[in-house]
Amino acid sequence: MASPLFSVVMSAVLAAEVQVGATVVRHEEGEEGVATRVARALERARQSLPSFVGTEVLEVRAVLSESVEAFSARTGLPRTAAAGVVEDEVFFPPARVVDRMEDLSALTRHEVAHLALISHAGPALPRWFVEGFATALVEPGPTASGPEDCRALTAELLEVRPEARERAYARAAALARRIAREAGGMEALWKRLDSRPDVRAFWRMQLGDRTVREHACAASP
Repeated sequence: MASPLFSVVMSAVLAAEVQVGATVVRHEEGEEGVATRVARALERARQSLPSFVGTEVLEVRAVLSESVEAFSARTGLPRTAAAGVVEDEVFFPPARVVDRMEDLSALTRHEVAHLALISHAGPALPRWFVEGFATALVEPGPTASGPEDCRALTAELLEVRPEARERAYARAAALARRIAREAGGMEALWKRLDSRPDVRAFWRMQLGDRTVREHACAASP
């Protein structure tokens, strides 16, 4: 959670906002063009996710950070990350960084999927699952053939090097697809998460003859 001083500074600096449909993006004065581009991409993402996710009733709020340092401090992510969700807002790096991003489609779909998952299932799910499910929801790809070292995978999702993070995201998505397959598909898994499980309940969720933990995570040595 941001400190009171940090929140006051954010409110003072990010005094402007743009709205496109059900999407609002806060930004610094003079960054309306980039903020509008982000808002349009987020709104398209909101409308493009599978109907069972229910994003038609989701309000999307986002922020263009005033600096890379503020973005990293607020999200806890490496400075090289492209975006992150904190509570019910999507945080982006500063407008000058976002303006160099050629295609926001995949990024914004991933972040809106995060918002939808948090709204639906609560904030207590493990990071590898949250990242993997959001990726799997918006991108086709392989399904993991077996369990992973979930602790190592979680650490790799926070790697400073983008290429290492990308590999970790792909592995997390493959693992989420494995869990979804055992649950009967992505929509069936989504419905199972409607109970808003805490971490312990999530790990103990029964899928066939094994729990989520047994399907997903290799036993520690």
